[in-house]
Amino acid sequence: MTQPVPTKLIELPTPRRPLVMRVLSNPLFHDTGPEPITWTVAQPHPLVPDAKIVRMFSSDIGVEVYSVVNDGKTGMRNFIPMTTVRLVEEVMPIEEFADELFDAEEDDDDEPDEPDDEPEILPEEPAPSNGQVAPS
Repeated sequence: MTQPVPTKLIELPTPRRPLVMRVLSNPLFHDTGPEPITWTVAQPHPLVPDAKIVRMFSSDIGVEVYSVVNDGKTGMRNFIPMTTVRLVEEVMPIEEFADELFDAEEDDDDEPDEPDDEPEILPEEPAPSNGQVAPS
């Protein structure tokens, strides 16, 4: 009888807040149809069913997805470019949510208002009448 191979489980670091919990991305391959791919923490990896997503991090350039294979011996990282991301869903404690909401509203107030009138367009200078071409 074969003895199971002991595996050492590692403890994951405390997650940063807000947590990226779900991401929808465009299909990665043309032959998979138009349906988006769903990436969800604590769920199977959509491309590697033997792995489970443990964390995701979002930045301006894309989303990093960290997964662990079911045997607990292999970790995997994927990068989803932001050009293919349709939705990033974050969760956070309500106090942090209130702070984020306040900051978002403050950011909107800091932007200058758009001018109501179109800028005045000046007419082009007429060409010289002596047959010469005006320099450009």
